[in-house]
Amino acid sequence: MKESIIFLHGVVGNKSAFKTEIDTLKDKYNCIAYDYYNSENLGADCPFSLELLLQQLYDQYKRNGIQKAHLCTLSFGCIVAMAFNKKYPEMVMSLTFVGGYFCGVPSTLHKNRIKLLKEKPQYDHKAWLKRYAAAINPNKKQIQENSEAIFVKNALLLHPNVFERAVRVQLEYNSKIDLMNAKSPILWVMGEYDELYKETLVELEQYVPHVEYHELQNAGHVAHIHQPDQFMSIFQPFLKKVSNQRSLALEPIEI
Repeated sequence: MKESIIFLHGVVGNKSAFKTEIDTLKDKYNCIAYDYYNSENLGADCPFSLELLLQQLYDQYKRNGIQKAHLCTLSFGCIVAMAFNKKYPEMVMSLTFVGGYFCGVPSTLHKNRIKLLKEKPQYDHKAWLKRYAAAINPNKKQIQENSEAIFVKNALLLHPNVFERAVRVQLEYNSKIDLMNAKSPILWVMGEYDELYKETLVELEQYVPHVEYHELQNAGHVAHIHQPDQFMSIFQPFLKKVSNQRSLALEPIEI
């Protein structure tokens, strides 16, 4: 029976965030990806909270008949996975965070979010989103993509209130508390140019001493997209190692 991997996207965007990885892994794993935002009422002022995101992920397990799964996340998705692992540790085989970050720690990222929310009433929504993208997901000269424009385009698909609620989730969440006693194997992958988000991880090994941490060369925040081969060369062995360790743990002990 195939093991399952559930993929979680960032605060904007959709389930195609890990399309390349799913295409590569789908023969060996039961790969599942879904959207946080309902496409039928995309742009509507809908409820949005961490509790709803956890229920949404739980429903994916039940709908697909999954008892235990690997969780692989991009950016904001790490919050959902961390909180889910805290609430349902028996349902998580491993955690992989691409561009993951700590919330609730002193950092430029945290300060920027607070400042941006305070100044929000001064700007129309599109202008404010451009300021948000420049502060939270800045373009990098080393990466040949307009990450700010991509972010704004996807963020504009959401109702302004929904997007603001998503920002507030990140300000209210405390990553340390949920990761402090996490027992699940954790793979943390960052791009070498993702300085803004890496700054939040100063105390990572203190709170997660068993973490397997890697940085991808010539990659930014969406490191697996910038360097898919590098990512898969790390992700696949990690999955195999977790599976082997689990198999050994389940083997009966001969007396």
